Amino acid sequence: MKQFIKTHDIWLRLLSLLLAFVLWLVVRDIENPTKPTTIRDVPVKLTGTEQLMSSYNLSVIEYTTTIDVRVEGPNNEITDSTFRKKVTATIDVADITDGAGEYALTPQISTGSYNVDSTGTEPATVRVLVDKVTTATVPVRVETTGTAADGIRPGTPEPTTTKEVTISGPEAELREVAYAYGTIDVTGKSSTFTGECSIALYNDAGEPITGTHVTCQTNTITVRVPIYPVESVPLTVSLTDGETLKEEQVDVSINPPSITLIGDQKTLAGITEINLGTIALDDARTGVPVEMEIPLPEGVRLDSGQPSTAEVTISVKAQEDVSTRKIQLTKFVPTDTAQEETPYSVRVLTESVEIELRGSESALGQVDINSLSIGLTFDSVSLGLGTHKVKGVVAATGLPAGVTMVGGDVEVEIEITGPDGEETVAPPEDTDTAQDGRTETAQDDGTDTDAAPPEEGGDGA
Repeated sequence: MKQFIKTHDIWLRLLSLLLAFVLWLVVRDIENPTKPTTIRDVPVKLTGTEQLMSSYNLSVIEYTTTIDVRVEGPNNEITDSTFRKKVTATIDVADITDGAGEYALTPQISTGSYNVDSTGTEPATVRVLVDKVTTATVPVRVETTGTAADGIRPGTPEPTTTKEVTISGPEAELREVAYAYGTIDVTGKSSTFTGECSIALYNDAGEPITGTHVTCQTNTITVRVPIYPVESVPLTVSLTDGETLKEEQVDVSINPPSITLIGDQKTLAGITEINLGTIALDDARTGVPVEMEIPLPEGVRLDSGQPSTAEVTISVKAQEDVSTRKIQLTKFVPTDTAQEETPYSVRVLTESVEIELRGSESALGQVDINSLSIGLTFDSVSLGLGTHKVKGVVAATGLPAGVTMVGGDVEVEIEITGPDGEETVAPPEDTDTAQDGRTETAQDDGTDTDAAPPEEGGDGA
């Protein structure tokens, strides 16, 4: 026996090692069995994007970003807290050669361990959407933020490096980009300055575009911001004396009395007032505001929020021996120049028209309302069926001495109907032809949306 052991010692040693290994496997399987598990939400990494761009001018615009990976391995490895970080899922898009479109690609899984195998994924394939890459240009918009120094307003920022930027990316995403937008701070600024401005891409709705594959040629631009002084300038109006009312007899109210202008210091220094124009006192109704455009001198503009028009109201001074009397005239004298050639009937729709008389109080009291009428001259054939606005002239015969009428022309609405009472026949062309200087263009539908409602009553004080 001893001789056998000495002779076969090497085989016994090998047998002992084999038995020990088998025993180790048995113990391992008992204490650390092989188990399956699922690693959820494993990020999908893309490779080959540069090759896809360089070879086919294609870019990935959308893909499945995470998948669940099923693995099987020793329990102590797959349950280790660091194991999840070792599992990776990769998609190689360099193999896409069929152009733009949607693809289902199988992810390549690595577990980071020889003892752990991947047994599948959910979903089994990754959705990848690719599109052709193109370029386009979009305008640059820059706005100011902050508040400049007192008495100062910033002008519109002016990009100096470029007013447009080139963007590139998938065609579908490129269509969403409307402009590049940035802001520049003017807090405390008192003079024109130049600065850098960061820009980002925005859509038509004014929302920033994020999470896309669109790139811009630059992220910053140089902007010049003009800074202007602000000046308050009074508004004035010129008056032309009338027969019964002189400039010294009236008060003038202008709303607003002044406006704020923006411009360079030299230009503003030469502007002491802005004249709205001339008002003839014979034509100005007292107490009735007249809207007038505000003419701006060259080189200046209105400050933000300032009106472009002003209202001018003329009133008679209390101590002056000038009074006004407002009268509602209801007597109309229509004259149809078509005379017997017209088959139409004409009816005056306006019930009354207010006129204003001016003079001394005693003279105004002597006015006989019955002596006042409104003459209408028109051509019913040229106007045609329907409703029309025509100009009327107030016939003010027999007014007492010292009494004048403010203005003279009024607007009256008439209706022209046919022999059988029809009202809707379209008027002939060229209805805007002047009727002896007394008619006005009618609207196509025969109505006038600006017409004031008729007023009741007769004599007004």
